[in-house]
Amino acid sequence: MKRGKKQQAAVRKIRTVVLPQRGAWRRGRDAGYAHGWSHGYHFGRAQKVLQSIPQEQGILWELKVLYVRANGSPYTSMDDGIAGTLRNLVRQVIEAKPDEDVVQLAQLHRPDLVLVLDAIGASFPVDKVQALRAAGIRTAIWLPDDPYHSDQTTQIVVHYDYVFTLERSCVETYQSLGCANVHYLPFGIHASEVKLEYVPTSYRKDILFIGSAFWNRVAFIDEMADYLKDKNFLINGYWWDRLKNYNKLASKIQGYWLSPEETAKYYRAAKIVINLHRSIDDESHNSNSRRIPAVSPNPRLFEINASGTLQLTDVRDELTNFYKPGEDLDTFSSPQELIGKIEYYLNHEPDRQRIALNGLSRTLREHTYRSRLHQMLTITNGS
Repeated sequence: MKRGKKQQAAVRKIRTVVLPQRGAWRRGRDAGYAHGWSHGYHFGRAQKVLQSIPQEQGILWELKVLYVRANGSPYTSMDDGIAGTLRNLVRQVIEAKPDEDVVQLAQLHRPDLVLVLDAIGASFPVDKVQALRAAGIRTAIWLPDDPYHSDQTTQIVVHYDYVFTLERSCVETYQSLGCANVHYLPFGIHASEVKLEYVPTSYRKDILFIGSAFWNRVAFIDEMADYLKDKNFLINGYWWDRLKNYNKLASKIQGYWLSPEETAKYYRAAKIVINLHRSIDDESHNSNSRRIPAVSPNPRLFEINASGTLQLTDVRDELTNFYKPGEDLDTFSSPQELIGKIEYYLNHEPDRQRIALNGLSRTLREHTYRSRLHQMLTITNGS
């Protein structure tokens, strides 16, 4: 039966509407498939890197170590990494919180070393350190926030037998105070806890920054707001309502603290993770009246690279002693340069993946807590 003119017109109208929609659906499906395939392919290769670099296992030191945790949310991954590594490195580990009776615990167990992770030089009272030393027990402190709280740390380091700092600039300062055993020792990763597993799509972002909104970071992100507002971008941490352009980025901000497990998921799901160090000039958050410079990278440098994603970081003088820019990560010196680097790597997926895998491989080989703690124990035991 022949169609009437009205029916024919209706069919033509349906075709003009449905066919473009079907084409758009197919393009979307193809794009989604390509994105998912690329993500899966990259993490398949990352898992292969992880499996191809076996970590050394077993006891190396016939020692007993009492470890005093920093016991604060920002330091959970460090505490867990140090304690977990020590359990596989020395004969016995006793863990304690800073508010426990550590002196009594040490007198009971008689450890070969008491190691304190002290975030701002105020969490573990010096009278306890003095009592430990008076009992003939060696003490060491590892400082994860130098030089930002040096007004506090300079008051306590003289009470320890050994001082370890992640900031090279602090070594000379502590030596000038009379500390005989001061050593530069960066942090690292707990290699046995690196999990390159599937992450739900809800975690996947093209661009990610996790960290508190110190004022230098606020100024930096404000300059990028017009660019970031249209991107698949997430920022997580406290105080980001300080942004002048907060309204432009409000939908992309999580204003709370992430656990180490959640942080790791976001890291490995992102295409690009930004690492922006804090400034020594932020008087509202620092207590560094000596203006000790910050030349060494933060602990996040290693954590991000261990996730198998691309890290873009601002430059610290010591950075190239750990990674090669353009090979294991990449660097920027201004918001404009960072935007350019982001655009390049989002549009050059092979380069992004190559650098990310190089960074993962080098981190697993060179920047583990086992390596760092072995170095520490070699120093404290005179070997």
